[in-house]
Amino acid sequence: MKRSSLLFASLALLFGLAGCGSRSIGNKIDDQFIAPQVESNIAAAHADLTSPTSHIVVTSYNGVVLLAGQTPRSELKALAEQATRRVQGVNKVHNELQILQPTSLLARSNDSLLTTKIKAQMVADATVPGSRIKVITENGIVYLLGIVTRQEADQATRLVQSVSGVQKIVRLFQYSN
Repeated sequence: MKRSSLLFASLALLFGLAGCGSRSIGNKIDDQFIAPQVESNIAAAHADLTSPTSHIVVTSYNGVVLLAGQTPRSELKALAEQATRRVQGVNKVHNELQILQPTSLLARSNDSLLTTKIKAQMVADATVPGSRIKVITENGIVYLLGIVTRQEADQATRLVQSVSGVQKIVRLFQYSN
């Protein structure tokens, strides 16, 4: 009896949360599978893409994939993008890989702190739909993905601009208006 109650409560929560965003449950599930498949394809494309000479962050939101991070050669950047495009469910690829040596652990820690500060401010600001915006920070560059109105995108951008330590903002939104 307890097990079925727990299952029912979990399903109710899942469907309730699904209604909070503009993506369907299917899209959310697809995104959960796209990123690992992209990572696998990138690893198979060239050994240097997973070696210590590269640092690649893969994020998927509504079938839009962001490749961020660093790789030492432009041909590796192109290979990563090609590998990403071969994954079923990928609608668009934003290849933001930089041709650089990978960032240090300290830089990655700073990026995590920046993301945390931005998300906390989004939660506190009722004009920014933080639950519909994915924030990824890499090497001080903040990438914003989500399905929002242009006004919400502008408000989110203003909020991110106010956070100390942000080097650049890249808006990768899909607009609902």
